[in-house]
Amino acid sequence: MFPIAILAGGLATRLWPLTEAIPKALVDVNGEPFIAQQLRLLLTNGIERVLVCAGYLGEMIQKGVGDGARFGLHVAFAFDGPRLRGTAGAIKQAVPALGPAADQAE
Repeated sequence: MFPIAILAGGLATRLWPLTEAIPKALVDVNGEPFIAQQLRLLLTNGIERVLVCAGYLGEMIQKGVGDGARFGLHVAFAFDGPRLRGTAGAIKQAVPALGPAADQAE
């Protein structure tokens, strides 16, 4: 089964000043980070592998999520890089981790 990609690289400027210090994925929603809710929802829908395409403050997301074991998932990360290139850049970085079908879709 192919992994699901979560795009988590934006600056989330509409949520500033809240997201000035933390990425949108870690914003507290109903007592826990937003990404935790997303990961649990994916697990309940039969997903086992997740690739987080991270950019702005992505290391914080990686630290909070880890390898995904506590969510019952296998979570990997693809980082946009030091110069943020936006959604297309994050997806381009993620293609090798998404599997052979993703390589053919380019």
